[in-house]
Amino acid sequence: MRASPRRRDASAGAALVALRRIVRYLRLADREVENVCGLSVAQLFVLYQLDDTPSLSIAELAERTLTDPSSVSTVVARLVEEKLASRAPSRTDRRRVEISLTARGKKLVLTAPRVPQVAMIESIREMSPKKRADLVRSLEGLAAAIGANAVEPRMLFEDEPAARKRRR
Repeated sequence: MRASPRRRDASAGAALVALRRIVRYLRLADREVENVCGLSVAQLFVLYQLDDTPSLSIAELAERTLTDPSSVSTVVARLVEEKLASRAPSRTDRRRVEISLTARGKKLVLTAPRVPQVAMIESIREMSPKKRADLVRSLEGLAAAIGANAVEPRMLFEDEPAARKRRR
């Protein structure tokens, strides 16, 4: 049985409202983090990961942040530039570069707000395996349908131009 046009519109509307709520939640959290810390939520998310487990490689940070190594590398470069994190060769394996929090980074993490990625990841992980699979399938289908698959995924708002931040 096929849904009536009105029913399909109501479902589309409900989905769009839910997506708007999520995007608004992310944008408000980004602004709060920027106002409180002067960082993006992606940068603070990486700092939290380093606070949980010091001395991580780029690959390990990518795994912990559920993103790709090139995105994490960009974020880490900014954190190193701001002297919130440091890079150093591993003491046990000279081929390995480890990223750690600096004293300034540790101090910032103590007073920083919670990042939205943590709440989202926890909520998704609490879903049943079937609901998680349905969510992934639905979001991937939507991304493909609107052409968003052609856009390289980065960490939250990290790939937006710096000029955006100056306009506020």
